[in-house]
Amino acid sequence: MNINPVLLKELKVRMRGWKAAGIIALYLLVLTVVAVFIIYTTFMDPYSSNIDPQVSIGAYTALAVFQFMLIMFIVPALTAGAISGEREKQTLDLVLCTRLKPISIITGKLFASTSQTLLLIIASFPLFSMVFLFGGISIKEVMQLFGFYIVTAVTIGCIGIFFSAHLKRTTASTVFTYGTLAFLAFGTIFIGVFYIRIFYNWDYNKFLPILYSNPLTGFGSLLAEQFGYYGGINAFLGLSAGSGQNPNAANAISPWLGNIIFDIVLSAVLLILSAARINPVRKSIFSYIRFRGRKKKKASDSI
Repeated sequence: MNINPVLLKELKVRMRGWKAAGIIALYLLVLTVVAVFIIYTTFMDPYSSNIDPQVSIGAYTALAVFQFMLIMFIVPALTAGAISGEREKQTLDLVLCTRLKPISIITGKLFASTSQTLLLIIASFPLFSMVFLFGGISIKEVMQLFGFYIVTAVTIGCIGIFFSAHLKRTTASTVFTYGTLAFLAFGTIFIGVFYIRIFYNWDYNKFLPILYSNPLTGFGSLLAEQFGYYGGINAFLGLSAGSGQNPNAANAISPWLGNIIFDIVLSAVLLILSAARINPVRKSIFSYIRFRGRKKKKASDSI
């Protein structure tokens, strides 16, 4: 089995020493404390003699939101400097001189940057099994949640890699990555609200297609579908015009599934554009065209 050399090298550097293991241990310790607290408060309740499935849903939701926020805030910081950092250290040309294709370099940097976050997500899977003690959550729903996590993390990583490949400074790349993520999470909601207010005067009872690109909408719709609840915050996110309505009733696909499809397409496009940006052959062709243009201009001026 051939492993991407860039990925293999980055993993060796990142996993060397106790730093990576310490981060994983601390993260799991925090989740364990939350899980133990929920179990303790449940079984120490003197007014309850049975196990309430709502406790399982509450614990599942708390752990799910905590991990989702981790992905949204941590992944951009890890990926925004993947290529620009090499450029700042003046080592990017050395990487490009190898036999690796630009797309292999990009994908290696992507998965190396997101590997630590993905490892945290996978390592927390046993803690989510705690909810099975109370019922109300099945293994299928947990797998759906973790699949959504992985797709979202990779998509955010592709956004960071894209700006890292096109911008020379890591600081600028980080700012643009967080800005793009903020637009997808909040800007699309603002555009949707503005659109409904101007053109429909709030009389709109369908799902806005623009919200398929919103990770918050996808995450909220996934939890709402698993719990069978479509009101509250989900109505605010545009999943339904009225509280308690199923947003999938008038839609071809679920909002969270539409968000996954959008993320996959966006990731593929960003990876291709990033690989094209660092392709040395592309730079050589453009340099040759400019050289030929200047040469022809000088020849015409001499005549």
